[in-house]
Amino acid sequence: MPENTKHILQTYLRRLTNLSGNSRSLLLLRLHAEQLMDLHTLSFLAGDRSFEIIRSLMSGRGRKIAQVLDSRMEANNEASKKLKKLQRIDQFLYEERGSNDLHVGWPFVHGKFSDGTSVRCPLLYFPVSIVQQGAHWVLEPRADAGITFNKSFLLAYAYYNKVTLDENLAEAAFDDFDTDSTVFRTQLYQLLRDKIELNFNSDNFRDELIAFQEFKKDEFEATHHNGELKLYPEAVLGIFPQAGSQLVPDYLALLEKDSIADLEDFFAGKSSEAEAPRVREENLYTPFVLDAYQEAAIKAVKHGRSIVVQGPPGTGKSQLICNLLADAMAAGKRALLVCQKRAALDVVYKRMQDAELGDFLGLIHDFRNDRQELYSKIARQIDHIDTYKTLNRGVDVIQQERRFYQASRRIDQITEELDDFKAALFSDTECGLSVKSLYLLSDPHAPSVNLRWEYPNFRFEDLDVFVRKLKLYANYAAWFEGDDYLWRERKSFAGYRPGDERTIEQTVYDVVNYQKQLSQELYRLLGITMNLEDCASLRVREDDIMGMITVLKDDEVYQYFQAMMPESDDETSMLWLSNMERVSMNCYHDEAPETTVPSDQLGIFQEALQQRMDARSNIIRLARWELFSESKFLVKRVLVANGLAYNSTGLNVLEKRIDSRLNLEHHLTSLKAKPWLINLPVGYDRVTLKKWFEKKKLAIRAKLVFNSLRELREVVNVHKYTRAEFVDLMRQLLRAVSDVPGKRAAWLEYLSPYQLRQLILDPSLAAPMTTALRNDFDNLCDYDKLKEELVSHEREVIDKLYEATQEWDAPRLEALFRNSLGLAWIDHIETKYPVLRSVSSLQMYQLETELQALVAEKQKLSEQILVVRARERVYEGIIVNRLNNRVTYRDLHHQVTKKKKIWPMRKVISTFEEELFQLIPCWMASPESVSAIFPMQELFDVVIFDEASQCFAERSIPAMYRGKQVVVAGDDQQLRPNELYQVRWEDDRETPDLEVDSVLELAGRYMRTVHLQGHYRSRSLELIDFSNRHFYGNRLQLLPDRNYINRNEPAISYVKVDGVWENQVNPVEAEAVVEQVMTLLQQQANKEIGVVTFNAPQQTLILDLLEAALQREGRAMPASVFVKNIENVQGDEKDIIIFSVGYAPDKKGKMMMQFGSLTQAGGENRLNVAVTRARERIILVTSIWPEQLKTEEVKNEGPKLLQQYLAFAREVDQRRFVPQNHYPVPEETSPWYLKDQLRRWSAERLGDIAFQTNALPFSDVSIRQQDQYTGIVLTDDVRYQQSLSAKDAHVYTPALLQQKNWSYRTVYSRNFWKDRERVEYELMLLAGSRQPAAQ
Repeated sequence: MPENTKHILQTYLRRLTNLSGNSRSLLLLRLHAEQLMDLHTLSFLAGDRSFEIIRSLMSGRGRKIAQVLDSRMEANNEASKKLKKLQRIDQFLYEERGSNDLHVGWPFVHGKFSDGTSVRCPLLYFPVSIVQQGAHWVLEPRADAGITFNKSFLLAYAYYNKVTLDENLAEAAFDDFDTDSTVFRTQLYQLLRDKIELNFNSDNFRDELIAFQEFKKDEFEATHHNGELKLYPEAVLGIFPQAGSQLVPDYLALLEKDSIADLEDFFAGKSSEAEAPRVREENLYTPFVLDAYQEAAIKAVKHGRSIVVQGPPGTGKSQLICNLLADAMAAGKRALLVCQKRAALDVVYKRMQDAELGDFLGLIHDFRNDRQELYSKIARQIDHIDTYKTLNRGVDVIQQERRFYQASRRIDQITEELDDFKAALFSDTECGLSVKSLYLLSDPHAPSVNLRWEYPNFRFEDLDVFVRKLKLYANYAAWFEGDDYLWRERKSFAGYRPGDERTIEQTVYDVVNYQKQLSQELYRLLGITMNLEDCASLRVREDDIMGMITVLKDDEVYQYFQAMMPESDDETSMLWLSNMERVSMNCYHDEAPETTVPSDQLGIFQEALQQRMDARSNIIRLARWELFSESKFLVKRVLVANGLAYNSTGLNVLEKRIDSRLNLEHHLTSLKAKPWLINLPVGYDRVTLKKWFEKKKLAIRAKLVFNSLRELREVVNVHKYTRAEFVDLMRQLLRAVSDVPGKRAAWLEYLSPYQLRQLILDPSLAAPMTTALRNDFDNLCDYDKLKEELVSHEREVIDKLYEATQEWDAPRLEALFRNSLGLAWIDHIETKYPVLRSVSSLQMYQLETELQALVAEKQKLSEQILVVRARERVYEGIIVNRLNNRVTYRDLHHQVTKKKKIWPMRKVISTFEEELFQLIPCWMASPESVSAIFPMQELFDVVIFDEASQCFAERSIPAMYRGKQVVVAGDDQQLRPNELYQVRWEDDRETPDLEVDSVLELAGRYMRTVHLQGHYRSRSLELIDFSNRHFYGNRLQLLPDRNYINRNEPAISYVKVDGVWENQVNPVEAEAVVEQVMTLLQQQANKEIGVVTFNAPQQTLILDLLEAALQREGRAMPASVFVKNIENVQGDEKDIIIFSVGYAPDKKGKMMMQFGSLTQAGGENRLNVAVTRARERIILVTSIWPEQLKTEEVKNEGPKLLQQYLAFAREVDQRRFVPQNHYPVPEETSPWYLKDQLRRWSAERLGDIAFQTNALPFSDVSIRQQDQYTGIVLTDDVRYQQSLSAKDAHVYTPALLQQKNWSYRTVYSRNFWKDRERVEYELMLLAGSRQPAAQ
């Protein structure tokens, strides 16, 4: 074990008062006036010697010890006062802790242990009660408690003497000791003789007591020696707490076995580190009403985590514990509830008992006193086995189980669907903004554009960047995109530097000047002016012009070109001429045309030739043609001229030549018909004709080029120029415009083609252009940079926005864009998550209604099934013998029903562990009882601590050690641990774990903390508001009953009296308090009343006065009334609480700034406890006004908060308190708060009906008309977003509203977005407005 851990455990051990030198159970040198009294002082007050009291106790009988009042004996009356105080203290401790600490200690050990530690303490304790019987005080032995050794003495004896005692000695029972006092003492001597070195002298066998002698510490130590211990016949009646000593063996075992490596590992080992799956409803058994915070805590435990539960007053901490125990029971687990306060255990037990689970719970307040009751319960459980079996065989049981699982699974389905809805509603993963926000930031009825393709590129977290661009773009565009703006159609200025402004200006003037110069040159050449556009066109056609010059290579071609110019291009078709060339040249293929026959004889010759060719077919005709034809010689002559023989071959060739000749003549005739085809060759020479065609085509080409030069064709008359002159003119023109391309290229570096053209066409624009340039250059640069920064989808969106609006109005464009984008994303998200649309149909209402019914049904089924499971656990797995008799529980039943030699609880539990936990799976006990009765091993699945803020850390470790999992519940703003009648040992070393006092603080260092925040005790906000603001950071949420809050009655009454503070009491106040109590008992007898004072003397005074007042009316103190002080009121609650502040000016009118325990560090927690006890009303009785308390110089917060509370109470009493909902919300306001939109709408439409936000908890909007609340509006704002679960928002909150008599309506943002008029109409109905609503 690490040294640090060992030191912590050793310090915890020393802090247990039973081993501290400051413990009255070890060193009692003087008797405390209120808590202890010398039994010897009672001698003869009841007629007998004091030893007779001891004798009676040995024999188990009660004895009268004094009269309540004896008018003849002052000593009796003084003793009676002490007895009454002891009785009250004993009763208080019992009510507070469930332990009976009133004992008679006898005889007393005097001396020192071997290490020099002084000891003076009782050897035996006789547990007793002080009872008033008629006129006498009677000392009664406590039933079933039994005489015990002073265990603290035995432990100290072993510890300081370094010896080991018989383990059974501390648990020794005196039941078998003789009732005769002499024999009893003899048996005691024999029991101790061989076990403890103790001088058991003869004085102790005398039947008398001696007076308790008081010592000073130095005096006592001087008169006693190391290692010497002696018994004296002294006896003391008083408070001797014994429970703490039960923890010591556990710590000794922890230290001896090195059971805890360090606290970090110890607490970590109580939690499961694995990520647990979601807790399914069928695995959650909660028969008691719970809220979301409690359910979250239960689920954390179900996940295997050990947790700290911070449960402020009235938040259902006990309810949570009941559900934890019930759930453990249903799951077949063992659970242990640990608490030092009896009342807290009783509250839980009573609730479990009401759920028919009491038989399965073991409640141990005092392990000695409660043994018999526990054993009887165990026996009853065993006896009821057959009954349990019978009850569990019913058909209803099977149906309950089936219905429970059906309901649970349907709850899971619905909550999963609602969780999906909530996740989809608030998720911003799709577009950087939740659809909830989009609903309230967009309007489906407002103008929009279709951004179907562009919207995925715009996420809302980055939207401001684009919006800034859009607004800037719009402002620039409104300036620069006007139709009359000279620089609208410009080259981008994005890359220009400041110096470029001058260059652009020079470029503008250079265009104008150059054009003027060039125009003059052209006028000289052509007699006309031309602008730069025409010149540029000419320069672009330089190759064509040079080609034209080339084809006009000689005068003949130029002549042909001139002849063609009057004709249209269609007439001088290159295609037609080329075709004519082709067909003409085809005439020379095969046989060339015949050329000797004159053209006018060609027809005659063709006829003669045909006759000769026809004659060949008949010999007679051939002979006749040869003999008689006149054309014979013509044919022969032509044959000779063509070099052909007069035979068939020659004739055939000639025939072909004649055909070619005829075809050629036909083509030439067509050519001659065209007047522009001059100089057609006269002969039929093929080459000559071919050259003619070539030159004609060149001329056509030149004509086509020239006619395409629109700038020249109208102004240059080719007939006026020779070829040389024409060519020279063309060359001069080209030289004149040769610089235009370079100039143009240079200008186009700064000017757009449109601007250049405009300047060329209207040179007068140069001046306004340069003026605008000088004014706008920087803005144009920025604008064009902005344009270039825009990506394609941004440009498309801007174009669409402008197209829709036709104006560059930045606010309008932004609004249109945001609305359009919102609608596009809504469509996308709702398509992806159809559940979002459920709120606009009956689906959401149906789901919510069904879920509410299922949760209520499951709660009832849980209660029924729990009882069934608990019964089943009793009889399942029972073993029987051959005769069918039960073997299981047989020996256990014997041990718990026998009348003699009854086993201690610890032995029974150790021996019959498995069987016992089958019968009683859940236990409730104090930390000391846990150590006393349960073996030091991991017995429990879960150990739960309640009221942990009041339990010292050292008292928790042994109980925690016995559990696999730990739940620590408490409130760090309430009372800290306090040892009422013992001094606590402190360590000097600075160790964080030792510097915290309570188990709540210790566990909080190592375990996760959950907070319960719903407050249900107080019926009005005034009763909890002060604590909520000053102690709980406004986390507590209380919804007041509507009927109650509408009464407008102050929940706190400020009753000022003229009291005086004297001897720590204020009698005037006390009398006023008693008067208030008596009045309430008469007028409101059904109300529970609590009186709380700020110190014990005032409590005693009021108690005495109240008892006297009741006695005068012949009444006893009602059980419904208590009188307590701020030190012991934690855990209590009453309908009406009456405060007696007490503090007041003294008789001289001087106000002392002394406030008792309130002045201490942490004293303010006492005030918090006190002011949170009332359910319905507080009556503050005080002798001072807040201003009388001067707390400026007070160090701690307690007095300052008292002053503030007095001021608060007066404010409430005067009806100046204004309810305020402090539900935590983000610091910045959000446009998606629907409640704010509803508030603004109501202010505009409903006049005197106010929609208030942040006025009441569990609501978003409360509706108020004048001084009456009429209803509540729930929304899907931050309250819904931060709800812990679907059941929180859809079940628990609606149920609470109904329970508190509130009419309410839930308004979802989608409905307000989609059908606002309908929502407004429904809200008018809820508010009771008579104004007509839009239908």
